Amino acid sequence: VPWRNVAISGWILDPDRKKMSKSKGNVITPLAMFDQYGTDAVRYWSASARPGVDTAYSEEQMKVGRKLATKLLNVSKFVLSFEGDESAGITELIDQLMLDRLAAVVNEATEAFDGFDYARALERSESFFWWFCDDYVELVKTRAYQGGASAVAALRLAIGTLQRLFAPFMPFVTDEVWSWWQSGSIHRQSWPAMTAEALDQAPLLAACEAL
Repeated sequence: VPWRNVAISGWILDPDRKKMSKSKGNVITPLAMFDQYGTDAVRYWSASARPGVDTAYSEEQMKVGRKLATKLLNVSKFVLSFEGDESAGITELIDQLMLDRLAAVVNEATEAFDGFDYARALERSESFFWWFCDDYVELVKTRAYQGGASAVAALRLAIGTLQRLFAPFMPFVTDEVWSWWQSGSIHRQSWPAMTAEALDQAPLLAACEAL
């Protein structure tokens, strides 16, 4: 038996929602897109397509992927600018709540991959990532600048987890940022595993809304 499991993708559609094929002459080769947007951005667009569902060729999605890759570079650089130990005690409630929320995302992404729904895994990881960058980082960066051990440990633990969550989708940028602080390729690391405690997120959401 050559395969124990098979997932079938849909067709790639042109801007007129017609199936791309050589006979129709509407095929677009990806080489120019790699040069223009980067390989990770093109992979992001491809991974956003649901298994078994036709998806339209979209340079707009590639632009989103490029933005995501750039943001991952920038936030990794920011977080890793703080010296700290991610295994240190995380004592502040806000930091604990963020990590609990991240643990829930890791569990969702893991379940999605187990069900071959890679697009769902990307969707959940990306949604958390933008919340993490736009809300949580802004909320705790003052404490991090002041040397708050809990904030720094939480930031470093989160960024390491996020880098591994994105590694299947954006292999080049994740391997680059991983090399900034860890030895070996990110693609030889274990998949993240975190335990969610189902803490009440209301205090964290209220603090973020108050920014």
